[in-house]
Amino acid sequence: MERRSSFYRAFLPLLVLCLLLAVVTIEARGWAPIKDVEDPHVREVAQYAVSEHGRLKHLQLKLDKVVEGETQKDSGITYRLVLTVEEKGADTKDYTVVVVEENAKLHLKSFKKVVIKSESSHRAM
Repeated sequence: MERRSSFYRAFLPLLVLCLLLAVVTIEARGWAPIKDVEDPHVREVAQYAVSEHGRLKHLQLKLDKVVEGETQKDSGITYRLVLTVEEKGADTKDYTVVVVEENAKLHLKSFKKVVIKSESSHRAM
């Protein structure tokens, strides 16, 4: 019984340390806001997303502006941006896009229209 007790005394602090390191690592990988959405590289990433989505969907799209964004660092950098985009002959609409940058290459992961629920639809739910 004494041997088991000393094992737990040695093992418990190690377990607590591992859990704390895991929490710190997860928090470090969280999303960080982009302070300057007018930064040329951020605009380049946004333009890529608009051009690539337009190419894939056979649409003529034009980037109007980057509204806001955030990044997350992992094996590369993931950008989550809100963009205002104009489709030829139509009004501008907001989209949320996700682009991953790895090894100086960009990859479009998602391009979704921002849906704003009205207050009345919230009451109905």
